Amino acid sequence: MSTAKTVSFRYIFYSLFTGLGIFLVAHSRPEETQLFWGNSDLWREPVLAGVFCGFLSALLGVYILLNRIVFISLAISQGASFGIFLSYFVAGFFGISLAQSPISFIAGLLVALLSAMLFAWLRRARRIPDESLIGLIYVAASGLTILIGDRISEGHHNIDDLLFGNAVAVTPYELKIIAGVTFALALIHLVFRREFLYASADPEFMKIKGLKVKFWGIFLYFTLTLGITFNLKTLGALPVFALMVVPPLISLKRAQGIREAFLVSLFLGILIPPLGYYLSFIYSFPTGSSVIAVSCLYTLLSFGETFLSRLLFSRKG
Repeated sequence: MSTAKTVSFRYIFYSLFTGLGIFLVAHSRPEETQLFWGNSDLWREPVLAGVFCGFLSALLGVYILLNRIVFISLAISQGASFGIFLSYFVAGFFGISLAQSPISFIAGLLVALLSAMLFAWLRRARRIPDESLIGLIYVAASGLTILIGDRISEGHHNIDDLLFGNAVAVTPYELKIIAGVTFALALIHLVFRREFLYASADPEFMKIKGLKVKFWGIFLYFTLTLGITFNLKTLGALPVFALMVVPPLISLKRAQGIREAFLVSLFLGILIPPLGYYLSFIYSFPTGSSVIAVSCLYTLLSFGETFLSRLLFSRKG
């Protein structure tokens, strides 16, 4: 079966189940559904931001699964958390307020970048196993965050927005930033897709070709950190983790090639957040938790997809 046929089948399968789910929810909750569509100005920016975050997370998540470093996104998130708390701690020591200031976010991004660069360097040096290294970064960042957080008296609301996202309060200006970051990183990955794939799946081939494995590995982790940190600010750590794992996991499970893996992962990354927002509005769920629940639902659906595809295409064969 060709890649085009498998991709088309998978698109149709998940689109039909998504449409069926929306129909059933609308039928069971007609008043809430009417209220949802009648207040599109309230959720338009947040849903679009979720779509951009889902697209970028699904794109970067393929590389994370190919590198077999699933929990790196959580370690980077904790690095960003430590940077944000550290900036508030230092500012409070000097009597400076960071409310509505980009300094804390920049500090979080810088510490997250340092964490990712440290991981990339030590990983290529083969000094510590990947799982142990990720765990070490996560534990160290978490411990330091708790230690410093206990000494911060002001700014916890702003810190919570940066760490756990404020998915229902995205402004048009923030949406433009999210869209710009998504477009820039997607363009970088399109231009350097071969280098990133070889650095992820076949670094020995890169050495044979005379390419700098360490450089492209570090560059890849740089883009991962940017994507994770900006998505973290929008959705929060756990929803971003779910979107970086579930769409790539489903796509790679039956993909006949890397192109199919990316196409299906990106499609699911775009599909999951809007449905999560929709269910969040209808049933008054927390938005992040709703996105995670929808991700789990699609994981269960993937088993049905596997069964149905084998049933249909084995008969045709």
